[in-house]
Amino acid sequence: MIKNIQEWHYPESVESALALMKKNRVIPYAGGTSFHRGGTISAVGMISLRKIGLSFIEETGGKTMIGACARFGEIGEYDFGDGRNMLKAAASFSASNSLRNMITIGGSLASLPSWSNIPTPLLALNAEISLAGTNAIVVGIEDFLDGKLLDGTTLITGIILPKAPGIGIYTRYARTTFDYSIADVAVYARVVGGRLKDVRIAVGNVFPKAKRFHEIEEKLNSVAFDPGKVATIVDSMKFPPSTNPTFSKEFRINLVKTMVKRAFEQIGEQAHEN
Repeated sequence: MIKNIQEWHYPESVESALALMKKNRVIPYAGGTSFHRGGTISAVGMISLRKIGLSFIEETGGKTMIGACARFGEIGEYDFGDGRNMLKAAASFSASNSLRNMITIGGSLASLPSWSNIPTPLLALNAEISLAGTNAIVVGIEDFLDGKLLDGTTLITGIILPKAPGIGIYTRYARTTFDYSIADVAVYARVVGGRLKDVRIAVGNVFPKAKRFHEIEEKLNSVAFDPGKVATIVDSMKFPPSTNPTFSKEFRINLVKTMVKRAFEQIGEQAHEN
């Protein structure tokens, strides 16, 4: 719920939006779905970001740039042509059809709602986040999630995805199609000469924020792709999941490990087919 709104602004450029954000208690929005999560937000003014030119997905310089106002529905229909299609899958699994046509990738990263599965594949894809305003930088997704760069005068303008010539697998576990994920996993790897290369493993909805498992990635890199050996290394994953009122920690730990193993099985199958 939002109350006490006295002003509505419709800027037509990023610069104009940033200038308005410097005003006290004037906040930006795109899809607006994060304002319906419960609680009360008190603001004087609202800044619509719909006209500032950030609703795009384009190929540039060997990378894909996704504008911050691109909606999940658009991302879920876009063919990236390589391992980045795990992001397409994650966007397709999030929320309902109607909500996917409202939720923006920038808004999802700004508010990090519990239902959003977007950070997990972005971690596995080594995505970068482009920011404008006070903290005008391009920052890796891990640093973005760990930092506090959105200070009220900084705006997410886009997400940059480098090419991913390997195989990307994204999967989530939920009791029903529309339920929040209990866990989601994104695994990326190349298989070269029967060995794993460029392994990246990200897990979300098990911790307050999605995270990479660098230590396990290092153990798997350059390993001969033997399902038994991969499973043994995955079983060595150690992590304390956050508390869940329905599922035990032991269940969630075993669930994540099983999901990661199955992702590698799919990678092996696809590599064999190619």
